[in-house]
Amino acid sequence: MRSAELLASIQAKDKAYDADVKLVRVPMTKTYHTALKPDRHPFAYELYVATCYAFDLLQYGGEAYAKRASDILEVVVSRQDQDSSRSTYGIWPYFDEESLDEMDRPDWNMADFHGKKLVLILKNHAELLPPSLIDKLRGAVYHACQAIIIRNVGPHYTNIAIMGAFVTLLGGELLGQEGIRSYGEQRLRTFRDYTKAIGTFSEYNSPCYTPIAIEELHGIYAESGTAGAVADAEELLDLAWHMIARHYHPATGAWSGPHSRTYSTQLRPNEKAFLQNALGQEPEQGQEQGLKPEPGPIRCPEKYRYLFTSTEARYFTEPTLKADETGFQNYATTYQNERLSLGSYTSGSMWNQRRNLLGYVDSGGGNAVSIQLQFLKDGKDFCSAIFTGVQSRGMALFAFNLATDNGGWHQDLDILNGRFSAMDLRIRLLLGGNAANVELPTTQTASRFATAIGETALQVEAILDRSEYGELQLQTEQSEQGLCLDYVISTGEERDFDFHALEQAVWIFTLSLGEVRPLPAVDIQSSESWVTASAQTDDGLAAITVPQKPRKTRELYQENQIQLPSALLGHMS
Repeated sequence: MRSAELLASIQAKDKAYDADVKLVRVPMTKTYHTALKPDRHPFAYELYVATCYAFDLLQYGGEAYAKRASDILEVVVSRQDQDSSRSTYGIWPYFDEESLDEMDRPDWNMADFHGKKLVLILKNHAELLPPSLIDKLRGAVYHACQAIIIRNVGPHYTNIAIMGAFVTLLGGELLGQEGIRSYGEQRLRTFRDYTKAIGTFSEYNSPCYTPIAIEELHGIYAESGTAGAVADAEELLDLAWHMIARHYHPATGAWSGPHSRTYSTQLRPNEKAFLQNALGQEPEQGQEQGLKPEPGPIRCPEKYRYLFTSTEARYFTEPTLKADETGFQNYATTYQNERLSLGSYTSGSMWNQRRNLLGYVDSGGGNAVSIQLQFLKDGKDFCSAIFTGVQSRGMALFAFNLATDNGGWHQDLDILNGRFSAMDLRIRLLLGGNAANVELPTTQTASRFATAIGETALQVEAILDRSEYGELQLQTEQSEQGLCLDYVISTGEERDFDFHALEQAVWIFTLSLGEVRPLPAVDIQSSESWVTASAQTDDGLAAITVPQKPRKTRELYQENQIQLPSALLGHMS
């Protein structure tokens, strides 16, 4: 179907298309896996962008677009590693300028991402392509399927577990390869059973990856000829849409937290477009609800649409892990009313894709202020800080510990193992969104910040400051991002940090978002090795128990303790 949105996407890439190279040249935004750096390579020929461009051209149709798509696909297929003796067999590099061997660490997800587009091209647009290219595309799909099968990602990796099932299921059907098709069907069934055992996706409530999961599940539902897989996809689609719908906050237009993974605290244009398109049209005349649709636009189920406009209060918590596998549970809690939302996990690393504690407030005039908790090393989110917390409606009690075996900006690609040099460590409450455009009235004492966002009060207080780096220093700063409320642990000239040598490093806070009221009194009980903080809330006693000394990440996840308020347990999903 020709659409203005599709044409606009094509025209944007038309401007970046290099007819000599037959690829699209885009600004360098990748930070993981590639050795190319923006200062030396501000632009690069990104292969997956080119594959998506070719797919869009074929969707729109026309002889000229089909010819250009064919040219692009010839180049893309030639860049796949098709040598089965190599460890990178079946995958693609990110950029034409950089081979797989030259990358910092090749990304095996590229077999899934390229594979899904090539499968759909062969399934729906093969008549527009020359026979010689079709043979090459079939070979590329086969190699991508083999890479996916060899890697065999587990069901905990939500979007890639689904995407790999999509590629192998539909790829196997397309190629007439029963072994590949059967693998894809079983992979999806395994993911379904794993997800049902938890009650939600383990890659929980992700504004960037839940839409991708829905796209792949919709593709299986609409395109596969395997009845069991279609039924599994339908069940999982319902689960995904329910998760999105009840986290949507109509007053702010925000996707409430907590977020397992996201690339932006504010919804990005493509994420907004996904929701708008999914909600924008009723089923076409003559298409009965409940019947399998022809391949077409993704739609939110009718039964969940009211949640995108209802201002009724919502309050729920749910487990997000398979505890018998991980050795610990991580609960996600969300509270919303007509003015605000607040969401939090009970544990998590403070890396830049995760939002362990996240709020949104209607600041008037249709504008929203976001409230993001961060732990920063030299201005970048710090994976070696581990969050533990409990929430009762608009109140949170939380702590930070330090891990001796984690990373800096990434837990795998920037390993520090508790020893590094830095100029600055700080805990930040970043008020973003509309807070970048207005001046919020802020007061502070020795340990507390308070501000007002429209009719909503925000308070945060350091209850326990126990480390060998000296007392926390409070700072406020207005930046392009918004208002920064900072608890500074250490700043100044570069110095060495060694978490293994610390006997104490723990910080405990309370936060309140809502009406103006005193923060709850927090009782602190300490032993030689542990600290327990507890507070009476509207829902009952909330408590956390954390160690005084830095430890390994897994130990912190498994041994840190939380007590959810008793009334909150009645809101358990």
